[in-house]
Amino acid sequence: MAAGEVACTGLHGANRLASTSLLECLVWGTRAGEHAAEGITRGDDFYFPKVADWRYEHEPADPVLITQDWLTIQHTMWNYVGLIRSKRCLNRAMRILRELDLEIARFYEKCEVGDSIIGLRNGILTALLILEAAQQSRESRGCHNRIN
Repeated sequence: MAAGEVACTGLHGANRLASTSLLECLVWGTRAGEHAAEGITRGDDFYFPKVADWRYEHEPADPVLITQDWLTIQHTMWNYVGLIRSKRCLNRAMRILRELDLEIARFYEKCEVGDSIIGLRNGILTALLILEAAQQSRESRGCHNRIN
């Protein structure tokens, strides 16, 4: 079940304010909680996937790698997903960022968790989401110009 922004109910339409979004979250969140509680008291069988135990790694994050990965994200976004966008540039950016995403995921698995590695992981995810939105939008709007 989902409640709030992730539910995409559109209950208040496109012009909702934060307070109406909060109201929607409270209403649907309460209903979802009540429904779940009823299911538990009825003895419904719920599937809860097993979560692997957390593995603590002690390898420090290499600041040189983090800096280089940030530069790759910044330059890729500026050069290929900037104000003037083409299909060819967006596709190249997607190849670069997907490969970098895999490298960062491997890096993240072995490193000691800290602000720099978490920020890098969030940065690549944000870049990929922006890129995906840019690929889906085939029209020029605002200061973003799509040439093909």
